[in-house]
Amino acid sequence: MQRALGVSFAALVLSTGAFTQEAQSGDQHGNTPNRGSAGFGSPDQYIAPASRQPATFQVVGRREVGRASWYGNWHVGRLTATGERLDTAHPTAAHRSLPMHSLVKVTNLKNGRSVVVTINDRGPVSPRLSIDLSPRAADELSMRHDGVVPVTIEQVAVARTQQ
Repeated sequence: MQRALGVSFAALVLSTGAFTQEAQSGDQHGNTPNRGSAGFGSPDQYIAPASRQPATFQVVGRREVGRASWYGNWHVGRLTATGERLDTAHPTAAHRSLPMHSLVKVTNLKNGRSVVVTINDRGPVSPRLSIDLSPRAADELSMRHDGVVPVTIEQVAVARTQQ
């Protein structure tokens, strides 16, 4: 067993050396690769450029008018119905019947602000409320101070089923 691991490790070391030597010597035409032009390690290589146009979504499911509240800060870190932890970085929401992982556009009817959230929990508990929003989503709608606001809820993307 140890001998097999030793042979595997040696093969790994040798193959790594071969790739390093090939990269240093360039290709068969004498062209030496330029690390800057290849984008190795360049953050720009991995970040999509931001669009100046607001994202547009087509409503694919039902549309409802209701009241939204937001999870209090004491819920941050707790598990949601999908097994994810509620955090302050992602706009997520709880709804009683929309499919998990669906995208939903929520519009605050008091100020016209909208946010697209991912459904990852069930709720709200109160029958007077239609949706519970994560702290991030509440901030996007400028509703934290109000606590509860009238909203429209529009399903804009249906969750893909696991295959």
